[in-house]
Amino acid sequence: MLDKMITINATEFNNLERKIYEIGCEYARNLMIDILTKIDGELAKGRDKNKYRHKGKRKTTIKTLMGEIEFDRALYKTKGENGEPQHIYLLDREINLKTFGKVSANLALKIADNASISSYRNTAKNITELTGQSISHGGAWNIIQTLGEAIKEEENECTKMLEEEKIKGTKETKILFEEADGVYINIQGKDRPKKARKLEMKVAVAYDGWVEISKGRYELRNKVTVAGFDKAKDFQKRKEGIIASKYNTDEIELRILNGDGAPWIKNGIIDETVHYQLDPFHLQREITRKVREKAHRNEIQKLLKEKKIEELLKYITEIHTAVEEEKEKTKLRELYTYLSENKEGILPYTERGLSIPTPPQGVIYRTLGTMEHHICDIIAQRMKHRKASWSIKGGENLAKVLTVKINRTLYDTVTKISKTVLPEKYSKEIINEVLSASRAPKKDGKGYRYPYNGGTPFAEAFMTNGRSAIKNITKERGFTDIAFI
Repeated sequence: MLDKMITINATEFNNLERKIYEIGCEYARNLMIDILTKIDGELAKGRDKNKYRHKGKRKTTIKTLMGEIEFDRALYKTKGENGEPQHIYLLDREINLKTFGKVSANLALKIADNASISSYRNTAKNITELTGQSISHGGAWNIIQTLGEAIKEEENECTKMLEEEKIKGTKETKILFEEADGVYINIQGKDRPKKARKLEMKVAVAYDGWVEISKGRYELRNKVTVAGFDKAKDFQKRKEGIIASKYNTDEIELRILNGDGAPWIKNGIIDETVHYQLDPFHLQREITRKVREKAHRNEIQKLLKEKKIEELLKYITEIHTAVEEEKEKTKLRELYTYLSENKEGILPYTERGLSIPTPPQGVIYRTLGTMEHHICDIIAQRMKHRKASWSIKGGENLAKVLTVKINRTLYDTVTKISKTVLPEKYSKEIINEVLSASRAPKKDGKGYRYPYNGGTPFAEAFMTNGRSAIKNITKERGFTDIAFI
């Protein structure tokens, strides 16, 4: 039989792979139930019976990576600090069993990761196909809302602590680089602005330099990101709170703020340490869009390179006087206004004679202008370019998840919000008692008998990638070698 299985075609092999995966998930679900039931039983035996009165068992269901697990856990009646009656589950308290509703943190992480790049409907399809758990697009949406609300609550706490001067980050730097921009998102239903279909989502990034990760490739160091539909003043407070949660702002001597000239970005100039810089991309785009003649554009670029800002503005005025077409005149007036209102930020920070601190070893200070990339990666790809529309709350919650992902803190954020800890004493007992080879179940679920006896599948067969994977997951392994996902 095994020889026939080895030689089957690709379609049948895929079915075999799926079947083996389902068997593994079924075994894992039952193993999880056994572990939790054992811990709950030991807690029942070792509890202070005068303090905790056993009130019977209650069923609960948790959606996990390997599918739904349903198990009974004991409910206890006790007294609170003020003597009021309380009902608690000792199991939940012992292992800090917190979930996103009835969804485990590990599954929530997979859902959040998928939803950051795909629609909720496709996310549900992907999760259902790639894990042992079936989930609806509504379930995926609920996870993002729960996670987004928790992230926002944490941001609000940082803002409050900053106002009370009770927060100080651990990262220290003499210079902090900041960039900000906005992207307009389609808004749906009652949240839609009265005179428009879109609302601007503000995005800001702060970091303390660049590191070279390979030849000619750099990444931002110690990056923090924030996004939201807040009003300018509130967004500024939120941004400062998040920066203060990561950085010791007392040590910052110089802050470079890069933006496209929008007033809400300039509100980030909070003191004399902040130096505003007009974003190079937006500057060049405006020149290209507003100046038709190539010779005129070349002269403007020459004056910019020579740092002759007043002569540049004068030159634009001369062009405006010379041209006859009204449409071209209008564009030149718009360019003149744009440059004159951002005159102090036209020159890059490196060309202003500022006292730039020496970067730490391995860190590089470069030209700013990463915001378009961040707007694309954080918001636009997922929320703008798919003809989707959002409620303010739903869009902002997704944006919060997208920011922690771009910061590479999605895992830490999810596990911090919903963290299950298995105490070491139970780990040892499980290894020694529950999972010993002599006590491992030969029968599980509705009667499927695992191939407990016999060699490892495909052990003597020609090794393909698929067979190698199956051999790896079915070989004999100790529990300590199996990592929880």
